[in-house]
Amino acid sequence: MNAMIIRADGLEKHFGKKHVLNGVSFDLPSGGIHGLLGRNGVGKSTLLQIVAGQLKSSGGAVEVFGLAPFDNAAVMDRVALTGVDVGYPASWSGKDILKGAQLRYPNWDDGLARRLIDDFDLGEALGAAYNKMSRGQRAMVGNIIGIASGAELTLLDEPYVGLDVHNTNVFYRHLLDVAEDGRTFVMATHHIEEASKILSSALVLGRDGKVSAHVTADDADAHAERLDLSNPLRPVDFGDVIEHLLEVS
Repeated sequence: MNAMIIRADGLEKHFGKKHVLNGVSFDLPSGGIHGLLGRNGVGKSTLLQIVAGQLKSSGGAVEVFGLAPFDNAAVMDRVALTGVDVGYPASWSGKDILKGAQLRYPNWDDGLARRLIDDFDLGEALGAAYNKMSRGQRAMVGNIIGIASGAELTLLDEPYVGLDVHNTNVFYRHLLDVAEDGRTFVMATHHIEEASKILSSALVLGRDGKVSAHVTADDADAHAERLDLSNPLRPVDFGDVIEHLLEVS
């Protein structure tokens, strides 16, 4: 059984009087690709920022690699957080950002990064300032960093934003390849149908700011039976289970 890479117990985050996370508790094992799912505004990005050590929680406890993550280099040096809304200096080009990532992550795979650039057909766009890129191009830059970083724990915040079918498939293929090496990925997304095919587990955040469900792909059939799910056109799959849990969250 894999060791737990993330542990959260009663985790809270408030912004003034607004309670975003309100007692989040879960254990996440190392290895595999895990989904972080929930409606817009339930705190998925906030939770990823806390796990990455970039945001301080308001209460409760969270451990990553057995350590408190906030502003802790022993954690942050082993974690990559990527997404279109991750902030970079306005004047930086895509090339500047990838060069910075290469210097930031000791296990950076430059050959893999170059293959991703080619497969995404992103070469020319990398010369533009990041804030002038489309959301799809920024998503590809983030996905290159997440996959090529070699980070033990990689947090992908909405990695599909703006991607067409071809580039979504490029992302899938490379993500699955590197996940086989034992790395751990947590992916916040609302693309359930596509993502469910590659997820090891799904963590669902409810509108009450708590974890409403944490299910594994291996237990999909048992969950479908327990929830009395059926589909007259095809067998029920993990995506159907996740969709149901989101509807009632």
